[in-house]
Amino acid sequence: MNRRNGLVLVAILLVVAVGVIAYRTGAEQSGAEPAAAGRVAVETRAAERRAIADIREFSGTLEASAVRTVAPKIGGQIASIAVDIGDHVDNGATLVRLDDEEYRQALAEAEARLQVARAQYEQARSDAGTASRTLARVRSLNDKGIAATAELDSAEAEASNAQAAATVARANIAQAKAQVETARIRLGYTDIRAHWPDDTQPRQIGERMVEPGDTVAANTPLLRIVAIRPLTAVIQVPETLYPDLAVGQSARLRIAGADDAEFEAEIARIAPVFDPETRRARVELTVPNDDGRLAPGMFVQVGLVAQQLDSALVVPRAALVRRDGHQGVFVVDQDSNVADFVAVEVAFTQGDQAALRAPDTLDGPLVVLGQAQLEDGIGVAVDDDTRPGADP
Repeated sequence: MNRRNGLVLVAILLVVAVGVIAYRTGAEQSGAEPAAAGRVAVETRAAERRAIADIREFSGTLEASAVRTVAPKIGGQIASIAVDIGDHVDNGATLVRLDDEEYRQALAEAEARLQVARAQYEQARSDAGTASRTLARVRSLNDKGIAATAELDSAEAEASNAQAAATVARANIAQAKAQVETARIRLGYTDIRAHWPDDTQPRQIGERMVEPGDTVAANTPLLRIVAIRPLTAVIQVPETLYPDLAVGQSARLRIAGADDAEFEAEIARIAPVFDPETRRARVELTVPNDDGRLAPGMFVQVGLVAQQLDSALVVPRAALVRRDGHQGVFVVDQDSNVADFVAVEVAFTQGDQAALRAPDTLDGPLVVLGQAQLEDGIGVAVDDDTRPGADP
């Protein structure tokens, strides 16, 4: 060997020595040990048996459980408004008052016409009494041959006319009373109150459209009253989930983008038809909202329980792999440190967990990292920190 070849050999040996020292130094610094020869380094997790639910999330919107638009039955100028946005109102409370001067005057005129009608009736009744007495006297004289038949006919006609006039006067009284009642009702319409049937719970003013001094026509929207306890959550569900839904089924609700709070909900109504364009059906859920933290118009995420398993074998979703067209997991034999592929049937996945329908048990921890290099029966080197029961 010449001098030059000797120098090359020495250089190669130095490079190898430096590499070995660097590898050992790195391993010592990281606290890791090199995997055993021929074994694949893996991390494992244990399967567990517990209750788990298949929760499907849908985007939806909160709506008021009831909405009433307050509008006047008559036109007029707004004199005062007793409420504003956000105010709580009780059933029957006064909300808006219209200027009532014109309607009070109309009531006074109707009452005056009633008095005139009553006076006219009294006069007509008196005239009818007089005509009746005159008829009786003429008839008596005619029977005695003193009064002529023509005089009797005239007395009978006058009595009949007087009685008819009294009847008309009585009808005029009834008409005048009706006009008074109409005027009184219209005057009452100037006092606009909250009203909703079969509910004593207070509601809130959701919108106000007018101000005092505005002149409005009949049926012009003034205020909008909403019921927020409870609220209604509306979602659209696909055909695949529709058969699993039922009225009374519980659900979980959270505000979209806010994961720190969940609210209870319950299916109240399920539409019997699907939208032909979206192929989805409308589902309405009742949300109690007892603390008032939710409001109509909010965008929410609703979780519906599609399936509930009370005692399922649950494995990390990361453990699932496919080999030869079959889905399964690698189970580590802790005595031989060999990973065996076990085919599984997944019922559903929820988050980072998967509920298995089969098999019923798995004898050993599952590989959750490093399984890409595994095949059935390959030896593994398990990170001790990830072994089931290892100290944290």
